Amino acid sequence: MLAPRPKLGRWSKYTLLGLTGYAVASMFCGVIAWWWELPLGERAISIIGPPAAFIVVVTIATAIKGREWIVFYHALFAGVAATVGLGLATGAQHLAQMLDVAVLGIGVFLVFGRIGCFHVACCHGRPARFGVVYGEPHVAIGLWKRLAHRPLFPIQLVESATTLGLVIAGVIAAHGEPGHGALVFGEGYAILRFAFELVRGDPVRPHALGLSEAQWSCHVDAIACALVWPGPITIGIALALVVATVVLVVRRRARELVLPPHLHELDELCAAIAADPAHARRDSKLGVGLSLHELPDGRRDWVLSSTHAAWSPHTARAIARWLWPAGEVVEGRTAGIVHVVE
Repeated sequence: MLAPRPKLGRWSKYTLLGLTGYAVASMFCGVIAWWWELPLGERAISIIGPPAAFIVVVTIATAIKGREWIVFYHALFAGVAATVGLGLATGAQHLAQMLDVAVLGIGVFLVFGRIGCFHVACCHGRPARFGVVYGEPHVAIGLWKRLAHRPLFPIQLVESATTLGLVIAGVIAAHGEPGHGALVFGEGYAILRFAFELVRGDPVRPHALGLSEAQWSCHVDAIACALVWPGPITIGIALALVVATVVLVVRRRARELVLPPHLHELDELCAAIAADPAHARRDSKLGVGLSLHELPDGRRDWVLSSTHAAWSPHTARAIARWLWPAGEVVEGRTAGIVHVVE
């Protein structure tokens, strides 16, 4: 198992890695812009435009959310918009290459950004047999307490490594055809990110119809690539994501009870029930009911039930693995009722 021991303070290694990522990405962009012989003004737009757009979107999102809120796709879309907009406004002659520089530079920044996420326990994976174990310092800066001291799949490192691969592939593609670097990164990242979201375990992110905001953003990414560079591959990728989305949306009723946002809601209900002297029953927004009984031997008996169409002992066991990993799961005498004794 991987067990980092960062000095926390929210901003120690996270800030250092962020600044390092910005510095390396800027140098990377400068080198490839020089290699491709872009004029000085076009280099400046490609290098300065994306980070400036990043600061703007993060500032706006943080003001709206009331706390720091960094979403990669927001930064990517804003960086592309800034580069294209400034390029068109200034009459740039090498817009496709400018887009390559900007998008691949954003990719380099993400390589370091995900390592930063790994160190501060954000954007983490689901509980797994092997993985990274976080502790109380991470809880203090935002990790869901239920996931402390448990192996979590290190999806941040997987994304960092695959992003580096996409950047390398993008540089090779851009050398052959201007604009194809951005295309390779954009299409490749859309596919990977859509899949990575299925093993993400962080709960406080928007979801709609059983898909995360990032998965819907993958569609915007893939469709934009298909519109700008129409062809069998780009259109095929966009259609493949549509098919995958249809499957997940059709199955959302079977999945929604065990998605991280609902599990986090159940955990908050558990805390409220435990704090209530009467241990009164509470129900989640999706109709899972929770109640608590104190047993004579000091253990707790959590009683779960639901009228949800996807409710089953199997679903209850999946919920228990997240919330009470050491608990004993016992099916009740009445159908639909499951006890978790901890």
